Amino acid sequence: MSEDIFRIVYKSKAAHPAEVMLGQGHVAALLASARRRNLAADVSGVLVYTGLGFFQVLEGPRSGVQPIFESILVDRRHHTLAVIEMDVAAERRFPGWSMGFLGTDRELDDRLNRSGLGAAGAPETFDQLLRRALLVLVDSPISMPWLGARAAFDEASGSARARWP
Repeated sequence: MSEDIFRIVYKSKAAHPAEVMLGQGHVAALLASARRRNLAADVSGVLVYTGLGFFQVLEGPRSGVQPIFESILVDRRHHTLAVIEMDVAAERRFPGWSMGFLGTDRELDDRLNRSGLGAAGAPETFDQLLRRALLVLVDSPISMPWLGARAAFDEASGSARARWP
């Protein structure tokens, strides 16, 4: 039997203005490392960058998603992280996308999706990624309180190491 798909959806605020995040290559570096790490852990998803903040979906085996999310929690390129959804999912929304990217304009999307996504760059692929990201946002139980997400994460980890203050 295959392992359940575990999904975490969160949003956060960028630590620096868009000129810094894009101009100094923070977003490109983040994507490159995320794609390598996610591919190795069988994790898929999408990162949306608005210029002010992030929206991200991570999905895959719990054993892959959980350590990735733990590293995201301490990443200084963002702050004020709020979990929107943390649950087991029936299926992946982003199969084959080690980490898709949606940014502030199509040129940025094309440039940052050029590598690591297989058929990325084709209009139908971009449209599919956008549609899937919107569906996750619409379908997520946004009213889930932070403490509920924290308890779910603690329960999933089963270790004191992952307990949040």
